[in-house]
Order: sequence, then structure tokens, then C-alpha cells
Amino acid sequence: MDISIKDKVNGALFGYAIGDALGVGTEFMTVHEVKRRYPQGLTHYSQIIRDAHRSQWERGEVTNDTLFLCILIESISACNGFDPKDYARRLREWYLTDPIDVTQPMRWVLSNEKYADDPFGEAEKTWAGMKVDEAPSDALGRSLIIGMWGEDIRRNAEDSCRLTHVNSRCVASASIIAAMAHSLMWEEEPANFDDLLQIAEETDKSAIPYIETAYYGKLEDFKLDDEETYWYARKAMGCALWAVWHCDSTMEAIYKIINSGGDSDTNASLAAGLLGLKYGVSGLDKTLLDGLVQRNELQMVADDFLSALERKDKK
Repeated sequence: MDISIKDKVNGALFGYAIGDALGVGTEFMTVHEVKRRYPQGLTHYSQIIRDAHRSQWERGEVTNDTLFLCILIESISACNGFDPKDYARRLREWYLTDPIDVTQPMRWVLSNEKYADDPFGEAEKTWAGMKVDEAPSDALGRSLIIGMWGEDIRRNAEDSCRLTHVNSRCVASASIIAAMAHSLMWEEEPANFDDLLQIAEETDKSAIPYIETAYYGKLEDFKLDDEETYWYARKAMGCALWAVWHCDSTMEAIYKIINSGGDSDTNASLAAGLLGLKYGVSGLDKTLLDGLVQRNELQMVADDFLSALERKDKK
């Protein structure tokens, strides 16, 4: 399939945004609850119920998951490349605007007054002080952009994750997503299965079963709605890889994933971002695309990223 770079960039960013905005409609639900709330399945923003959690956003509005990507693109565009310290500064400035629905690990890291001066060091100290063994998935979307940018992919994917999530399970998952994104963007095909296994072998071997499940198994094998594990970075990573290897369209992946419950907006957005690189923006549902509250702002972000890629090619 011959897809232009512009079509891929728009497909990835808007696919991610649609997965995010629609996915919030089933976020934190079990499959049983999804079926009770949406008997015909959730397929449009207008269906999203207005409970205490979902009322934090307008129907069709993206969450922080998409904003993290936009901030990273803004940083890359301004710096003509990935600058961890600049991105950290922008994340800290964003946090000081008092955004809604910030996960606890992100809040602990970004609330640190010294964070912008030494983001890696302060993130390490913060995680050590938390004394928890968590590996949440909310840093993985950045690796989609890192893979698309295509410079020092492994190192930059690890660094973009470690700015806020230092656990090796998060870092391994980020590196794997970046490798897949780069392959779909620039090599016109999914990353090699064995190559992804090697990344896990070198970074955190516990990611290997999730890659294998993505390649050989079914979406149900991930048990996305399990309340004890739906935050897992490896689970979001595996779910996204499964979509690349087993779905014939971006919308097929979005609908299947969001109707599986759990951390549905993160899972669906990551999968749709990758498939947007495979199928382009034309593979997205036009009514959902037009219904995005921040569509114009997102288009400007996509255009900025395309301009940055053009400048990079001219170096």
C-alpha cells in the first residue's frame, strides 16, 4: 500500500486522537459493564454516557494521552529534534496549568519543583521514594512519535519514557512501540517479530510473553478489563502490536479494543496510532474525525510535525 508521509502522519495523530476520545467512553469498565451500557457496542461519541468520570470531557474531546503527544511534537518542532530537557520543561509547564485526570505517578514526578532542572535524576529519585513497583502505560504514546521521527530510536524511546516512568517494563514497552512505529512509517511493513523479542530480551524479559501473545494469540488473552492489571504498560504494548498483526483496518482495532473495557482510551489510541501509519488518515471514520473537539488544533500539530520532518530531510 503506497501511502504518503503526510497521510501517515495525519493517520497516526488523528487515529490516536479518535481512539482516545472514543475510548474514554468505556474506560475502567469491565466487558460485562460495557455490554450493559452499550448493548450495540460503542461506535460514536454521541453514545458516551455522562457519569462522574466521563463528564470531565466533552463528547469527542481528547484526554491527556493525546496532549502528551502534542507537547512532544511542539518540542521536536521547536528544537528540530528530540530534546529531553525541553520536553520535560514543557511537561512541567503543562502540569502547572492544573490539568484534570493526571495519574498518580505523573503527578508525583511533575509536581517536583526541581524536575525541569534535572528531569532524569529527579524522576529516578521520585520513583525510588514512592517505593512501589508500578509500570503504568501513560508514557507509551510518546514512543509513537519518537519512532516516526526516526533518530536514535532506541535511545530516544527509552529517554522519552524515563523522563516520567523509570520502570524497565515501561522502558521496554516504549522501545518496542517505537520500533514498530518506525518500521510502519519508513519501511512500509510491521517490525520483525524476532527483532521486537530481542528488544525485550535486552531491556526487560517480562515483556516477551506479551509480544508472543500479540503475535500468536487473541485480544481476549490480554484480559484488558482486569481491574488489577489494566494499567500495565506491557498490556497496552501487546494490545497495540496485536492490532497491527491481526486487524484489517484502524477502525476495526478501535472498536474491538474500546469494547473490551479496561484502560480503553490508552489501549485504543496506541493501537490506532500505529494502524494510522499502516492505513493512513483515509482509514478513519469521517464522522469521528469531524467530531473531534480539538480537530483544528490537532491539524496544526500534524502540520508542524510534517514541517519539522521536511526540515530534517533538508539537513
